Amino acid sequence: MKTAPLTKAIRNAISASVLAGVALPAFAQEVEVVEQEQEQVQVEEIFVTGSRIQRSTNTDSQEIITISADDMKISGDISVADALRSSTLNSLGSFRESSGSSAQSNATVDLRGAGAGRTLVLINGRRTVGSPSLGGGGTVNLNMIPFSAVDRLEIIADGASAVYGSDAVAGVVNVILKTDYEGMKFNARYGDRSEDDGVEKSFSFLTGAKGDRGSVTFGLEYDSRDPVFDKDREYTAARYSDMDGDGYITGYAETAGVSFYGYTLLNPDYNGQAFDPMDRDTWEVTPGSNCVDDGSFVGEMKADLVFGPDTGFYCGYAYANVSANRAGSERINSWVSSTFELTDNVELFADAVIAQNESFGRYAPPAAPGAALASDPKNPYGQAVNGYFRWVDIGTRDNTVTDTLTDINMGLRGDLNDSLSYEAYYTYSDYKSVSVGTYYLSYGGFEYNINYNITDYDQYVANLKATTLNDDTMNLQKMFVGLQWDMFEMAGGMASSYFAAETFEVSYAAIVDGQSEAGLVGGSAGNSAEGARDVSAISAEAIFPLTDWLDIDAAVRYDDYSDFGSAVSPRLGATFSMIPDLTIKASYGEGFRAPDLSDLYGVTSFSAETATDYYGCQLNGISEADCNSRQFDTYIGSNPDLDAETSKTFSLGASYNFFDAWNVGVNYFNLSISDSIEYVSAQDMLDVDYYSQGGNPAVMRSANGRVDEISAGYQNAVGDLTREAVDFSLGGLVETGFGMFEIRGNSSYYLTYEYEQDFGQGNVANAAGDLGFPEWRSNGFIQWTLGGVFASWNVDYIGESEDAINGTEYDAWMVHNASVGYSFNDYGTVKVGANNILNEDPLLDQFGEQADEYMYDNTGRVIFVEYSIEL
Repeated sequence: MKTAPLTKAIRNAISASVLAGVALPAFAQEVEVVEQEQEQVQVEEIFVTGSRIQRSTNTDSQEIITISADDMKISGDISVADALRSSTLNSLGSFRESSGSSAQSNATVDLRGAGAGRTLVLINGRRTVGSPSLGGGGTVNLNMIPFSAVDRLEIIADGASAVYGSDAVAGVVNVILKTDYEGMKFNARYGDRSEDDGVEKSFSFLTGAKGDRGSVTFGLEYDSRDPVFDKDREYTAARYSDMDGDGYITGYAETAGVSFYGYTLLNPDYNGQAFDPMDRDTWEVTPGSNCVDDGSFVGEMKADLVFGPDTGFYCGYAYANVSANRAGSERINSWVSSTFELTDNVELFADAVIAQNESFGRYAPPAAPGAALASDPKNPYGQAVNGYFRWVDIGTRDNTVTDTLTDINMGLRGDLNDSLSYEAYYTYSDYKSVSVGTYYLSYGGFEYNINYNITDYDQYVANLKATTLNDDTMNLQKMFVGLQWDMFEMAGGMASSYFAAETFEVSYAAIVDGQSEAGLVGGSAGNSAEGARDVSAISAEAIFPLTDWLDIDAAVRYDDYSDFGSAVSPRLGATFSMIPDLTIKASYGEGFRAPDLSDLYGVTSFSAETATDYYGCQLNGISEADCNSRQFDTYIGSNPDLDAETSKTFSLGASYNFFDAWNVGVNYFNLSISDSIEYVSAQDMLDVDYYSQGGNPAVMRSANGRVDEISAGYQNAVGDLTREAVDFSLGGLVETGFGMFEIRGNSSYYLTYEYEQDFGQGNVANAAGDLGFPEWRSNGFIQWTLGGVFASWNVDYIGESEDAINGTEYDAWMVHNASVGYSFNDYGTVKVGANNILNEDPLLDQFGEQADEYMYDNTGRVIFVEYSIEL
């Protein structure tokens, strides 16, 4: 394989890498290498994320942030999702394992808050299949990546479509797995949560061997996390009390996590007289018998905000005392990486990831209107009575999702001569996700009970039970061939280029059981989707070291999609290093994101969406203030005419090395998105109809102006949307007589986060600083080592924000993690620590509820012990 001399530029790059994000335990060795400025050694050329050109140092003009395996250990992370979730570049949080849906097993990364679908995740620099539960696009489920196999994560928070194609709009996360390992390593970890009885367990095994002509690395890991239940957190548990002291609890004004779908009857003895709280015959709605607070059903609630003023009382159901908030998971992942030199110039390589993740989530029992049987002991009227019920005898709605990923790559790479090298490989990547939901409500069973006059209570309940099924699959098969040409020497070094061609096929299917798709299952919905696409692409890139202090790099890629057309993505960048220890980088690029297959090929489904028809009110002489909302028949479908999103990115940054082992950096980033693919709701369509004075064909009206139905779904937005941020970094090493200290900090400041205020009108607003869109996000850590003893402390910080509607200000949020450990050399290493050591609750809004579940973690304190040994 290619090698090159270790020159001063490389030594500077090594020094900067330590400070910019690569945690290297043997710090003294790195410092020693940097000090040997005249030494010439042979080093193997490497690939750098953001380019396919193999080189001896990173001269690319885009900033690369590296998170090493040691960094993730210091932060107390136990999954790739954890490591990326706390990154300052994951600006607005990202999807986590939310209980109850078919996507509950998924976790994603969302660079710059631009959307998970606009961040491309690679494994070893290669595209892997996306999760079918997330819409049939390129969004990768991070939970399927074996955490203990990760050597490092490389992040480019900048557009990279010129090299990688679709989805790399906001950036790229390259997960680089361990290879060429020799030996054997075991690791075990046990964590106990302070807020509940939940635990975290993990075990991993790594082994490898190397010979004269090849190597093989194999690993296996198991980990599990218990679910987090709503009842175990004060801010998500059911709450109800007489807050105004009037002697009653008014539903939805003085309650949270409590539904009127409990045991609420339409009073057959209602006499129409003026409401008297002491006379049940004046109540239009009434609770059943024995409506007492038993933790599930909760005592009589005043019905004013549900059925109207002075309409009576209902028996509520505390669904938040039953449901899970965060899904539990159990993962078994394995991986293998191998190389074999067929000749001195040809190497065969193969790697595979086989992963399985089973997750569990829970909703409360199904809720639906129906009839209480005369024989029901809670029915005091001796006759069948209609009402609103929580069908607790059916059982809780439990969802079990089983995900399986098979990702295999194999190919050849080698040198044709001193200036030409190649790589060719085939990828087979297959993802299956099966979600089974038990104890849902069958509307067909309801009809059966009514039509056949079922009066036996046990049979009545048995007929109401339904099992749901989501069967999702996605498959990617790819062929790639690339050629590197080291063209000629320039004043600053070798000018190199890379030419590549690739073709891949993606097939997608998300099959929902027929009863749910038809709307015949209570508490379950969805529509099936199925589609496929073929993609062919060619790309070229080059690096020109014009002088010792100026490098120019350029790339361009052409993609041809079978379903929407083609796209050209160029990029141009420059790296300046005229002043010693100061590096300035600038980059401009264009990119695109292909529509998700579900957006193009999904089956139309029905929903009764609540919205306000301002144009209809105008036709009938009703003012906007008096225009009430109601439900509209809404048909949500795919859009085969969707165009790809396009984007433009610009970045400008500088880094400065000082005091031999310190570095400071700043980087400006700007992203502009055109033709953004957005979900368009019934309200959006009605608003467009109002602004166009009845000109929206998606809103169908009868002759009198009343809306008959609305077509909703996905469309390309009208205006451009901008994301703008500045990143800061500072890090270095301090060597003392009482140990080595590594100190590092990163911050991102969000300047602009634009969103469309009214669909189709092109008017945008800046959400930066609003609740859910904090301007500042930071993290930092200190690690200390002395002989076999080590300790670390790190902090995650999310800045202040403000409610955009009422101006309520919210404090910053900060979480501390700490650990200590000792290495017994040949007998292993022990570490104990705590994540969220101060047991900080997530940020709560003005109603005392969790402000943003994807940004502010609700796990609470986790105390853990970990043991590892390398043989």
